[in-house]
Amino acid sequence: MRLISALLFASSALLALDAAAQTRIFCCDDASGRKVCGDFLPVACQGRAYEERDNRGFVSKMVEAPLTEAQQARRDAEKAKKEEDKKKAAEERRRTLALLSTYSSEKDINSARDRALAEVDKNLKQAQQRLEEANKKKKKLESDKEFYKGKPLPEQVKADVRDNEKEIKAQQTAVAAKAKEMEEVRSRFADEKKRYLELTGKKSTEAVPAAENKPTATTPPPAPVPSAAPAAAPVKPAAEKK
Repeated sequence: MRLISALLFASSALLALDAAAQTRIFCCDDASGRKVCGDFLPVACQGRAYEERDNRGFVSKMVEAPLTEAQQARRDAEKAKKEEDKKKAAEERRRTLALLSTYSSEKDINSARDRALAEVDKNLKQAQQRLEEANKKKKKLESDKEFYKGKPLPEQVKADVRDNEKEIKAQQTAVAAKAKEMEEVRSRFADEKKRYLELTGKKSTEAVPAAENKPTATTPPPAPVPSAAPAAAPVKPAAEKK
């Protein structure tokens, strides 16, 4: 019996200790700044920041107040910006690795640029040629329209004129697009070359255009050439003695 009583006492003590360990106290500052605590979350703490304390009074958890719509929107915007910055940094690292693995010298970049420009230039010339042909056809159609001056134009001639106008506009657009693409290719490879040289610390091997021969702070301008002295007046001969 004594053993059973001892076991029951021990079990009760353990249960009491476990209950004490699980005891939580909720505290917050109410609207007037007064500290409010309770075994359950007090009504004054609802919608406000609060803390949970253990049976010894130590803070075990901090709970922030629910965010307002404006605060939530601001937090979402900050989070989105961080994610965007993270993506940009990752893309920058990827571009850097791709740049260094693609080119081994400035010459490689120039070669790649020239190949790209040659391809665009080929397409540009084709568009220019088609535009020239369309303009030639336009002249012929103008002559045909002149032939029917004062008469109704045949439907086929009208259709040819419409098709020619569309072709001219299409090729003008293509020529402008290819010209723009040429500039974009030059700009892109110029940026890649600059970044490559910065990353590798190499010096550009391309010749730098000679500077104009202008006076500088260390090179004084040439001294002005003095003007010729005025010619001396002719000396009259001395009077002869008589």
